[in-house]
Amino acid sequence: MILKNSVKNFKEKKDKQIYLFDLYAPFNEKKANDTLVCGIDLWFLLKKHRTTLELKYFLENMYTCKDRFCHFCNWRREMKYKKLTYQFIDELHKQQRLRYIFLTLTVPNCHINNLRETIKKMNLSFEKFKKYGRFKNSILGYIRALEYTVQKDDNSMLHPHFHCMLAVEPAYFSPDKDLYINQDEFREMWKKALKLDEFVSVDIRVVRTDTRHKTRPSVIAEMIKYTMKDTDITKVSDFEELTKQLKNIHNFSAGGVLKGILKKIKVIDDDLIHIDEEDKLEIWEKLERVLMSYEKKGKKTDYFEKKRVKLNV
Repeated sequence: MILKNSVKNFKEKKDKQIYLFDLYAPFNEKKANDTLVCGIDLWFLLKKHRTTLELKYFLENMYTCKDRFCHFCNWRREMKYKKLTYQFIDELHKQQRLRYIFLTLTVPNCHINNLRETIKKMNLSFEKFKKYGRFKNSILGYIRALEYTVQKDDNSMLHPHFHCMLAVEPAYFSPDKDLYINQDEFREMWKKALKLDEFVSVDIRVVRTDTRHKTRPSVIAEMIKYTMKDTDITKVSDFEELTKQLKNIHNFSAGGVLKGILKKIKVIDDDLIHIDEEDKLEIWEKLERVLMSYEKKGKKTDYFEKKRVKLNV
């Protein structure tokens, strides 16, 4: 079993995360240092399956900075978001038949200095939006994610928008029912909630299901988006201002039959190390503990083995 294969993804994410030190260093030394040491040391356990004799490395411990812009931590969050959300929806499917649609709600682009106020207005508008009779009668629940991207032609301008996954009953698509909300209706409802006369973009897409009418894992992956791509952050005109604008801003919200997912999401940052539960099962025998450290040797920066300890279990 080659450990190098196990750390390949860690190296890829760590390489992309290093730039955060330079972004934070001018105004927040602690944050800069926290992001620098994030994921720098990885402790793995080599285990052997007691039945199949398969050898496998499991991540046992590492330091995670949990910064909202950290590409390394967001990679770990993404895996947990996907897994927990899919598990939740899978369990919900056992209780009631549901279909899902994607809804994207936009607002006019805003200057980075106005991002906080813009997001505040979006949140208040969404509260109005979901209380409209048309929405309440047709939509059983929602998961809402905030995303804000940098405009290519002006790095001081941001494009904030909501990605929503809406749960509906199968009859929502029936022509005999007055439940279906088309794109024009959604747009007018959103404009009304925003109190805007100008054009805003609204996009709806039906989520495909498998033969058992279950939501596909790939759909969950599409929904769990992050509020800022790593390449976007490097283009922001004023990173310090961006951190101020987003302080205590929550990126995810849920309601209706999907509200329960919030309980799982809120505790994700408590543990960004263990993604799979199988490493806790007693069918795996612990053989070795291995330390891999991210460092530069010559012209190469990579994870190199620093220590290997045999375990007498």
